[in-house]
Amino acid sequence: MADSPVKSCGLLTAKYLVFFFNLVFCVSGFLLIAVGSVAQEFFHHYIQFFEGQYETPAIGLIILGGIILVVSFFGCCGAKRENVVMLRLFICLMVVILMCEIAAVITVSVLRHDIEKLVKKNLNVTMNHFGQTKSLPTLAWNDIQINHRCCGVMSYMDWEKTQYGVEFNGVPDSCCVKAIPACGHDIFEFVSSGNDSVPNIYSAGCYQALHDAALSNVAAIGGGIAGITFFQILVIFMSSRLIYSVRNYQRM
Repeated sequence: MADSPVKSCGLLTAKYLVFFFNLVFCVSGFLLIAVGSVAQEFFHHYIQFFEGQYETPAIGLIILGGIILVVSFFGCCGAKRENVVMLRLFICLMVVILMCEIAAVITVSVLRHDIEKLVKKNLNVTMNHFGQTKSLPTLAWNDIQINHRCCGVMSYMDWEKTQYGVEFNGVPDSCCVKAIPACGHDIFEFVSSGNDSVPNIYSAGCYQALHDAALSNVAAIGGGIAGITFFQILVIFMSSRLIYSVRNYQRM
């Protein structure tokens, strides 16, 4: 039987739409890897405050981007060859990824309060390891206090009962607005003498700064997942339509 112009046109339209959306999906996989890499740089920088683990949301985003690249290959090949088996496999994999994304979002939402408590706890614990030459806690605390212009967990007074605070009766030099050697020493003696404010010391605590910075990175991750989810649903729908068109065309 001669090819039906109407059905041939419909099949070709569905075929190239699926192929196009899979190319976009493939590009989005690269974008997820890029966004995840930038966010991971932040988490890696302050890994001591996140239980010293590398299993961060950013790592999950990088892995998801890699999986998307592999899955989009099945979609492109299935659309190009009009292969129903490959298209069905592609749809199944897409649905699995979609369900994993939903589960990840729910898990992060449920555990958010516990994560915040864990970060605050680790901030307090790592303060007692500050001062050891080139140790990770020392490098991390100096970095966060300089870059975020903060001091201590909730305030600079948090350093008072730490080993460093007891030894030098003050705070690290990274707490100083103008950092010069020993600029933070004997600060608590100055406070105990009845002065209300301490000159040259950041008054804000670092917990809120770290919390806000982490949220901004998580927001970027969430935005990336939201965009990918939209394309996933669209590609699943278009792939289903392509399978329907291919089967109808083969029956002619």
